Amino acid sequence: MTEIRIAQYFDLTTANGVRHRYQNFFVQEPRTLAGARFEFAPFRAEGSTANLNGDNALVRVLFPNVEYAIRLVEQGDGNRLSRLTITTQWLNAALAPSRTYEERYVGIGASYSDTTIELRYRTAMDSVGAAFPAQTLTRSLVGPLPLNAQLVLQ
Repeated sequence: MTEIRIAQYFDLTTANGVRHRYQNFFVQEPRTLAGARFEFAPFRAEGSTANLNGDNALVRVLFPNVEYAIRLVEQGDGNRLSRLTITTQWLNAALAPSRTYEERYVGIGASYSDTTIELRYRTAMDSVGAAFPAQTLTRSLVGPLPLNAQLVLQ
């Protein structure tokens, strides 16, 4: 049976510019990723939803209710407009990365319980809606155009 090993790197910049970097796999072993040092912290990223309307995907990052996690929320004004990059690495048997994925999110809020701090995020980019592009083609925008059933000038 093959073991699955996944390490996640949490790189958060709060709205006021404070940087927090944690990883959740190598206990008491700081790691370096892209030249940056990541300390160990127990956290879990979960969620991500997708639908046909292309709404933002939602992700929750759960931390135990401890002092450094409370600072994440306080320094980030309740996790509003913080910028998060989560890097996920699939590790091989020698604990070397075999695949790496990076995702970017924007903070939308946080909540507390007696045991957990939940940070909520949405994807950094929205999908393109059905009304894109918002401009109408006119002669002043593109010059002379051929007229047929597919093109109407206003």
